Amino acid sequence: MELWRATRSRWNSLPGRCPVTWALVLANGVTFLVSFLGLPSPLSFHPYTVAARPWTVLTYALDGSGSVVSLLLSSYVLWLFGGSLERGWLGRDYLRFLVLTTPAPALALWLADAWLGRAAGLSGLWVPAAACAVAWSLLHPGERLLVYFAIPVEGRWIGILSAVLVFFSFPFPLGAFALAGCAVAWWYGSGGRYGIPHAPVRVPNPLEAFRRWRRKREFLRLMRRSGLH
Repeated sequence: MELWRATRSRWNSLPGRCPVTWALVLANGVTFLVSFLGLPSPLSFHPYTVAARPWTVLTYALDGSGSVVSLLLSSYVLWLFGGSLERGWLGRDYLRFLVLTTPAPALALWLADAWLGRAAGLSGLWVPAAACAVAWSLLHPGERLLVYFAIPVEGRWIGILSAVLVFFSFPFPLGAFALAGCAVAWWYGSGGRYGIPHAPVRVPNPLEAFRRWRRKREFLRLMRRSGLH
């Protein structure tokens, strides 16, 4: 029990207080290192192999194989928006959201392969992160964030931009099928979750929790230096 409490305390001490989000980011970091060493990954999704590996409709989000730039950007977007959702909805409701939005684009692309004869695979966090951005934008349409730390953009445009990026990241018309995750996120964020038991907590600004964590760390550092802690 003490070990569990100590482990939970360490997870909660990470920036943003979003342990589920951090677990996804760390899993992608581990699988990136595994792929970097040249080992094959059984986690990525592809319509050709879904019959033999059905778990990949969910586990593709844990597969961080690819470029390190893609890994860092998708991890940051997930931490920013997914972490905000996790703090507002709490872990159980946030996990339910991920379980609904993550397999949706994989299943849609699987149907596209059967219907159109055109296939596309999935791996990494960027599609689930886009779904998180869509859900967050519905809850904070008027919030302003700095894109690339310089360009102020309202929340409603963050969700639209995320969906547009998903659409154009796949060959036409597969991008329309890949938007299934964003569509489920839109349904869930705009009221679908109210048909599922949840705690009605407002989702906070994703940057505000980080600012509070940083202020707390600075305060504790000053206390230690003054000998009062």
